[in-house]
Amino acid sequence: MSFRPEASREQRVQASGKSEGGEADLSAGAGGSSPAPVVVVRPLDTPIPLIVCSPHSGRNYSAEFLARSRLPLDILRSGEDFHVDTLIAGAPQHGATLLCATFPRVVCDVNRASLDLDPRMVENGDDVMLMPTERGRAGLGSVPAVVSGGRQVYASKLSMEEAAARLRLFWHPYHATLRRLIDEMRSEYGFCVVLDMHSMPPGIDGTKADVVIGDRFGSSARPVFVQALSKTLLSLGFHVARNHPFAGGFITSHYGRPAEHVSVIQLEMSRTLYMCPRSGGGYGLNPRFADKVNRVIADMARCVAEQQEIRRAQPAAAQ
Repeated sequence: MSFRPEASREQRVQASGKSEGGEADLSAGAGGSSPAPVVVVRPLDTPIPLIVCSPHSGRNYSAEFLARSRLPLDILRSGEDFHVDTLIAGAPQHGATLLCATFPRVVCDVNRASLDLDPRMVENGDDVMLMPTERGRAGLGSVPAVVSGGRQVYASKLSMEEAAARLRLFWHPYHATLRRLIDEMRSEYGFCVVLDMHSMPPGIDGTKADVVIGDRFGSSARPVFVQALSKTLLSLGFHVARNHPFAGGFITSHYGRPAEHVSVIQLEMSRTLYMCPRSGGGYGLNPRFADKVNRVIADMARCVAEQQEIRRAQPAAAQ
């Protein structure tokens, strides 16, 4: 399956059956009514316990947020996982459930713990019960203070009410939805696999990898799923790295519990492989790369379905 550059939402979810979360406008823009924070697209045909996610490709920038920021829109967009939601839109064709955030990462980053916030960006932040990590203190927490290149998003500090509103409107709905889907699948099928899809700029930390598999150094996913993903990526000619420079963020570490039958794998893809400059400005998508992403999802779906059959063949006591 291939995608045309800047495909419409209808084209991007052509495989969908039942869509939850409302009709969201996934195009870049500053105005219009507020969309649902998440979109869930379930398969039309026989579902399998596979969730394919894009938490960082949302691009609905409200006029209020743009007025609050000191940076122009093109700089704010530098932190997006450019059209990853478009690349993975065919997932429901293969029985997987699709989950996408519609809000931008710079507004709220759901791949961080909710209280991973830099106290210096919040009024009276030292008096609030925040739990910043090193990345959070660098401005890359659940409510980011900076974008790529360390550029400050705001001219002044946010109030705690503003920061809390971001978490309430975006962080909590995304994670409530993901948790619900995981629990539904684990209850019905006995296990669940989450493929958390991201993009990366080239050359981070000197890596020459095209794609990076993150499984928290073997702790967030069963080896059978990681090996299947790696085999497909290598067969497609990608230079594959594992856990460097990305081992997986909050989603991978928080939900990945193989002992509890939940496997989570983060996959980072180099943007240079699929972002094509257009003659009129901006970027489109490389359709050949979109076909490869569709193959990755298809093969992962096949692996999940095979494990499902193995579980069915096992005595209940062995499960």
